[in-house]
Amino acid sequence: MTKLLSMIVAALFAAVSVSAIAASHAGAKGDKMEKKADKMDKKADKMDKKADKMDKKADKMDKKAGKMEKKADKMDKKADKKMDKMDKMDKSKK
Repeated sequence: MTKLLSMIVAALFAAVSVSAIAASHAGAKGDKMEKKADKMDKKADKMDKKADKMDKKADKMDKKAGKMEKKADKMDKKADKKMDKMDKMDKSKK
């Protein structure tokens, strides 16, 4: 009987020890997951900042392109006026 009782106590002690070890590892895994989630949040924030910078650069490029188009239109108008003047001069010479 004493052998049986000592085996039951040893089995209970082993079961409690194993469950305690398993619980501590499970808790540690949760901490790792939280750290990974924090890292992912930081990476997402960095990516958002980069996207904002890229949007600003794209806006600047669009503005520059608009200015260049306006300049090209002005130059075309000036060239047309000069061509009209030259045509008038040629007609008046004939």
